[in-house]
Parts: sequence; structure tokens; C-alpha cells
Amino acid sequence: MFRPPISKEKYYYHAAKRFMMDAQLLRCRAAIHVEDKDDIVFWSTIFKHFRPNDRFHFIAGSRNEKGHETKGVTQCLKYIKYLNPKFFICIDSDYRYLLQERNIDINHYIFQTYTYSFENHHCYEEGLNDLCRRITTLPNHLFDFRQFLKQYSNIVYKLFLWHLYFLVADPKRFSIAEFNELASFEWQRRPDIRQNGRKELNILKNKVDRKLAQLRRAYPKADLSILEDKYKEIGLTPDTTYLFIRGHNVYDMVYMLNREVCKKVLRQAKDASAGTHPRVNLFGYRNSIDDQLKKNIQFGAYPAILKIEEDIHTLF
Repeated sequence: MFRPPISKEKYYYHAAKRFMMDAQLLRCRAAIHVEDKDDIVFWSTIFKHFRPNDRFHFIAGSRNEKGHETKGVTQCLKYIKYLNPKFFICIDSDYRYLLQERNIDINHYIFQTYTYSFENHHCYEEGLNDLCRRITTLPNHLFDFRQFLKQYSNIVYKLFLWHLYFLVADPKRFSIAEFNELASFEWQRRPDIRQNGRKELNILKNKVDRKLAQLRRAYPKADLSILEDKYKEIGLTPDTTYLFIRGHNVYDMVYMLNREVCKKVLRQAKDASAGTHPRVNLFGYRNSIDDQLKKNIQFGAYPAILKIEEDIHTLF
């Protein structure tokens, strides 16, 4: 017997109902659709911190209306008409928060990171200087992550404002890919952490300054001061830029720096103990660094994490 295809609206309506029923069967407070499996670690930590007595049913990707397994923010947002306190979504903000995209808020049952992605939260400056001790048991007296991230943010800040300007006016003139390349370091295997990364920061600054000069020549009448004031009100400043640019890039940068710090700290300890310090496989720290970075969530310490807390209190 021929059955006409179900409409897209009905498909997602019934899928949302099914997720809520699954959550109820599992005795969970609500079902939560996230972008991918990695997002579950972050959001489950968030909800466990603020709602320790509640359980939640996480869905990392689901079938689209054509029956294909699909993940990502686009799939999450397909449920937007059917969200409620028993079924909501958690997404990376990307540029949505900065651009103040309509309907992406807790009133529409959407949690967002308020940083580019959840990775930026793990790279918040306050907890990074202690990672070396947690990974190697030795303190880090070699490198100040807080200072480095502030310097990095100040270098790329103006360039980021130009990027946001063109993102609205004409994205092809200054694409996301081009900005991410310009805002990235060029180290091949390992960063130079001497003098708190001064050499790496200078190389980056020269690259960024060349692009800024090019933009000023091409658009001499452009005045970014209005944008500067607008974004300052929602948390983007010369010191905080690293929280709003592509999180995967920032995470990789912080990981590479941590890896180098751990290696040098262990090497110094070995030299100081005249070879008696246990031999350690420095390349075996990938999991430890990832594990410790993913535990670096500084609750109550900065505006983005406070906004998430406010959203949780609003919904519950």
C-alpha cells in the first residue's frame, strides 16, 4: 500500500516527541540534542554542576527527514519549533552571539556557549597555568598562559573587528578561512615558549599588521569604532578575543603550548636531579592534556560562563 511521504514539519515534531518519551522512560528531566559526541562532555559537566540532582538524556546527532544520520548545529536547529522545557538544544554560538542572531536564546529553549564554541571555555586563561602540575606533578614556572592569551588577543583584536564587519557587509572580502589562517601561528612541530612566546607573538603580529595595513589602504573611510563599542557591551574586548574566535584553533594552540611546557618542565627536572628523575614518554601525554583541558571550566569566573548559569536558572 502506497504511503505519501511525511512532511518535514511532521517528521521533526514526531522525532521531538520520541526524544521526550525516551527521556521519560530513562527517568531523565529532559532530552537534550547537541551537535556531536564531544559536546556531551562539556554540556553534561555544565548541567551536573548546576543541576546535580537532575539527569538528562543527551542526543548527539539524529536522522534527518531523508533518513540520514546527521549531526551539527544545522540539525539541532531543525527542531527549533518543537523545543520546550522537556526537550531543548545546546549549540556552539559560532558568530551567532556576537551578531545577535534572532531567536537564539533561552526563551526559545536554546542554550549556547556565548563563546565561539565549547572549546573556548576549556581554554579560559585562569586555569591553564596549573595544567602542567596536574599532568606531570611538577609546577609550571616557565610560561604564563594568562599573559600569553592576553597578548595574543590584543594582536588579533583589530583584525577580528574587520572580519566581523565584512562578515555582515560582504563575507567574500574577508572570509572566515582567511581570518583563521591569519590568526593562527605558523609553528610546524612545536612552539617556541622562550620569553613567554615572544618570538611566536612577534611573527604573528607582523603577519596581522600587514593585513591591517592592506585593509586600511583599501578602505580608508572605514570607522570601526561603532563596532568596537557595540561588541564591547557583549564581552568582546582586546583582552578577550581568544574566546570568540574559532574554538578548535584556540584549543589546538593551547594544547601545543601545554605540551611544550610539560616537556621542558620534565627535562629541567631530569637535568636537576642528575638523571635520577624517572624517564617519561613525553609523547604519551596527548590523552592527559586533553583530559585536563576538558576539566578546565572556571565556573563563575567570566561573563560567558555566567550567562550559561543565568540561562539554566531561567529555564529551571
